[in-house]
Amino acid sequence: MIGKQTFHKISIVFLYLFFVLSPFSISLSQIFAGASLFFLFLDFLWQKNIPRSESFFFFWILIYLGFLIYPLFHFEFSFWKQIVLKSEFGDVWMAFLLLHHSNLNEQEKTNLKEAVFLGAVFLLLSGTISLFSPYRLAPFVMDGFQYVEGRRLPHQLGNLFDIFPFYLPIGFQSTHLTYGGMLALYLPSLFLKTYRSFLTFKSKNKSTFLYFSLLILSFLGLVLLFLNQSRSVWFGLLFGFFLLSFQKKISLKKYLPWLGIGLFLIAVLLTLFYHNNWLFQRAIDDLFAKRSLENQRIWIHKMNFEIIKDSFLLGIGSGNYTKEFITQAIPLVKVFPELYYDLSITPKSHAHFDFLHFWILGGITSVTAYLCFLYLITKKILQVGKNNLFYLGFFSVIFAGSFQCFLLDDEVLLPFLGLLILLPSAYQGKENSTQKFPTKVYGSLVFWILISSIGAFYLTKTPSKDLFFHRARTEHNFPMALAQSAINAKTAVPMPKGTNEIYFKLAGCLDHEMNFHTIPKVRVSPIQFFIHWEEIPEGHLPQTLILEIRKRESFDQDKEYRVQGEQMVKKEIFTNPKQIQRVQVNPNVFLESLGQGIEFVDFGFLFSWKGEKPFLPRIEISGNCD
Repeated sequence: MIGKQTFHKISIVFLYLFFVLSPFSISLSQIFAGASLFFLFLDFLWQKNIPRSESFFFFWILIYLGFLIYPLFHFEFSFWKQIVLKSEFGDVWMAFLLLHHSNLNEQEKTNLKEAVFLGAVFLLLSGTISLFSPYRLAPFVMDGFQYVEGRRLPHQLGNLFDIFPFYLPIGFQSTHLTYGGMLALYLPSLFLKTYRSFLTFKSKNKSTFLYFSLLILSFLGLVLLFLNQSRSVWFGLLFGFFLLSFQKKISLKKYLPWLGIGLFLIAVLLTLFYHNNWLFQRAIDDLFAKRSLENQRIWIHKMNFEIIKDSFLLGIGSGNYTKEFITQAIPLVKVFPELYYDLSITPKSHAHFDFLHFWILGGITSVTAYLCFLYLITKKILQVGKNNLFYLGFFSVIFAGSFQCFLLDDEVLLPFLGLLILLPSAYQGKENSTQKFPTKVYGSLVFWILISSIGAFYLTKTPSKDLFFHRARTEHNFPMALAQSAINAKTAVPMPKGTNEIYFKLAGCLDHEMNFHTIPKVRVSPIQFFIHWEEIPEGHLPQTLILEIRKRESFDQDKEYRVQGEQMVKKEIFTNPKQIQRVQVNPNVFLESLGQGIEFVDFGFLFSWKGEKPFLPRIEISGNCD
């Protein structure tokens, strides 16, 4: 017999499983979230009740309704199935998780917070396993606990004690960014529990074992967060702490010595890790290098603001971002055809900025709804009081959303919304309605969105002719600033005194002609560049050059989920001719040397000196390498 609360209790069970098992699988996450909603609506029907909801639920729904404004004005029935089911609007069903907020009592929310804590523990366990796993856990498990040839392997971070290899921790997630986003959401529950345990440990009301277990787990969480290298999440959590500190009356003088010691230890740790870990070094170098792979973000924001300029009021509608990106990119490629390949592999599914993506799709309607939603949730979090640390992940995701579209990632969005249903409800009379709302917290949140939007707009001012560059890298693929400065320089580049030789790789000339309109075809014109080997009075240019002609696969390795193949196909020796040296390569000669399809022709340079004042000759190379 079905009792009065049967469907309600079943809904809570599935909600509990949702929080606990989300770290393991997006499919499980969606199944349990959907099941909890199914029984929630059955409960409403059984009780003959109208679902209670608060205003932030309607504003979140309004964000998605804004995505439909453009399609309504350009109605084509054949596309509506795709818009509703296979675009950003298809995520609207997740918003109904917020209906749980007003239909859970205080005890039920407390129990669900324990489920979040268990989920945090499982997230750390999966991250620890992936830290020492030579295979990515999700595909490894899906393939029957065996490695399938061609599957992309995790990045190796180093060797523990110079013996045991360890890898970039991503748990069961597909990318390190998703795992970092989930850490931001789940770790605060562990931090809060550790802090409470510390207070009771001081009063000797709790076991020592429990306190130190929580302390070890919290430390492990910080280690995994650090090794995960989701830089936006690092700063997002710091930003969240900064905002929440506005409510606390903290004596800076009291904590200043400990803060100084902590910052010093972090600086030492970062320095040691930077000098001893190639992956971390590359991540930091790419962050500050003028010419790096981070420049993909320039191309993305160029397209973003071109789209906004044309559709700022109503947006472009759900499911249209990729098409509009290409539409805006076509004129650029016509002028600079060498940009095609980089633009073709640039992620075009979203704007890499939550606020801008909502604006692009839903125009002013979605932007206004988003800012209202942030206001209402921020107000509720601050009204929680001393336990608002539990919701720290909300601010972290909003901050990090200026660098990635975290709110478009189902694996992050579902627990993000899940955490918000655990906020106190106005229907339960638990809010402190007399508390003055500190506008500086919400003001800081909006100010960050404004500043980051201006920063993204500033990136678009990079001249189009500077968007393409040939990347000079070491043999381990680190950015090589010294060699990079010689590419299309005006004069020879001075080398450190005592330099006898230097090696670097120069990428990447394509062996095909490509654009958005035609089928790629093998290029007829030779690939060429010039070495300016003329004598200089102030120093010595290299005596010899050993030049490697290299072939590299040119697919999008993030999309293909495997690494690019690369090999040297020819080696030539050049002696300093004391004049301009032209080097030519006919792509037809090496067309089948590595594989099939479009490939890069790269070059490896090994310069050797005998003089005491070595200078690196400038290398003149065009964007299209012709």
